This record gives sequence, structure tokens and C-alpha cells, in this order.
Amino acid sequence: MRTPQPRPRHPRPRITLDQLHTFLAVAEREHVTAAAEALGLSQGSVSGVVRRLEATLGLPLLQRVGRNVQLTDVGRALRQLAVRVLEDVGQIEELRAGYLAFERGELTVAAGRVMGAHRLSGWLAPFVADHPEINVRLALAPMRSLVTMLIEGRADIILAGSSVREPGIETVVLEHTQLVTVVAAHHPLASSKTAVRDLVTHRHLAHERGSATEALAAHALGTHVDPENTLELEEGALHAALLAGLGFAAMPRSVVQQDITDGRLVMIPLPGRSVSQSFAAARRRDLHTPAVEAFWEHLKRIAVDQS
Repeated sequence: MRTPQPRPRHPRPRITLDQLHTFLAVAEREHVTAAAEALGLSQGSVSGVVRRLEATLGLPLLQRVGRNVQLTDVGRALRQLAVRVLEDVGQIEELRAGYLAFERGELTVAAGRVMGAHRLSGWLAPFVADHPEINVRLALAPMRSLVTMLIEGRADIILAGSSVREPGIETVVLEHTQLVTVVAAHHPLASSKTAVRDLVTHRHLAHERGSATEALAAHALGTHVDPENTLELEEGALHAALLAGLGFAAMPRSVVQQDITDGRLVMIPLPGRSVSQSFAAARRRDLHTPAVEAFWEHLKRIAVDQS
């Protein structure tokens, strides 16, 4: 004995979008001939579509007044519903156009200050080279603003100095690193035997306020910093000032590793537990365009390569 199949949750409609579209053209003009001209159809075709719609519903939608037509009460109600249905269909077609028209894809990427200065270009360049048809728009902002931009839809993907833990947001960690305290090789602290104790007597180069790295750096350095002898710098300027010997800074190790390897910077090991940082990408859990999906897959490959 065959098991009866459950009935569809949404029964197949008896009226069509074409019927609603034709009826709406007549309802908006209250004239069959004018509607036929606007639709590029014959008057007889338009009249036939409306009659079939009335027959399907079993309700009168129009009444003739001279050469014009007027909507009945149910016709006016159907007109409001038809407008909503066709607007929803229009949104579906816009979605389809966004997915199929990949060559016209756009992508808005927002990054934190540290990511923008040290990581964004290197991670973005291969993607742009592989997808010249995608228009990539960039923005830099503090961590808190990044999350707001993402939630409000002003950014498709954000690159931040920490994972984003918000409802409806998915994150992929691109890189794990440690914060290290560094100075230029020619700075007095580099050769000092009491460098840790002497830190507080030297200029501290601070990351821009509001960045994820700034908060972690403050935790890493603790009381080794004199607030009166702190200079806050934009990220690109901070790195240059560090290499010039203007002071010390807590930096993500992955950012300054080459400088350490080449001998331009020297690490000052601090006592206590090390502070780690994660560079991460985040996006809304949503339906995305091919451009956003392509960049997200690119970022996931970076995460695998860095792990």
C-alpha cells in the first residue's frame, strides 16, 4: 500500500503573473485600449486575459462606464495585492540579475587600521588580479565602526583585528599572531640590559584609538607605559616612526617579522603571559552576490594557507 504523500504547503496558484500584470495595466489606466497599447498587445488579447482572470476568481473585477472601465470593490482590493506581488517578483528578478551579471559585480570591503596598513593590500591584490571585472570599493574604520558598517549593510565583508561575535555574523580567522614589544636596532633600549625596566622612561608609540590592536597593546604593555610620554600615530606612520627609532611599540609579530629577521627591529621580551591577536574576516549570514562569494572563498583559502 502506497504511503500518501503530504500535500504541498503552498498549493499551485490558479492565477498567473501575466494575468496580474495585464489586469494592473488596465486598472491603472481604467481603459482597455490604453492598457493594450502600453503592453504592446491587441485590445482583444487584453480583454481576454481579464475575462479569464474574472472567470478563475468567479468575481467581477471591472465594470464598463462608457468607453472606460472602473474597478469594482474587489477589483480595487486585487489591484493593491497585484502591486505587492509584482513588486516582490521585481525584487526576485533584481536578485537574479545580480547573480547572473557577474561582470558587473561590486564588492565593498572595510578594514581596520592595522589590517589596512599592513595586510589588506597583500591579501586583496591576487583577488583583484584574478577578477578584474569586479569593482572593489575600500574603506578603513575603527573596529566598532566596522561592525556597524557590516550589520547595516554598508560593507559586504570586513577585515578586523579580532573575531566578530555578533548574531547573524560568520567569521573566518585569517591569521593568528602574538603581540611583541619592539624597538629599532639603533634605539638605546635595543642594547640595554634593563630594557624592560627602562621602557617606562622612553617614548611609547601607540596605535590609533579604537582599533583592536590598540586595546590588545595596552593589555600587553600594562604599566610599562608612561601616558605622558605616549605618541598616538596613524598605522603607516607608526611603523615608519618605529623603524626611525622614535620609540617602542607593541606590534603584531606577523606584521614586523621581516623587520626582526632582517635586524631592523629588536624584540624586548616582557614578563608574564603573551597576548595573542587574530586577524579575521566577517560577513553577514545572508544571501550574497557572486562577487562577495568569490572574495569570501579567496579569504578562506588564505586562512588555510596561514594555518
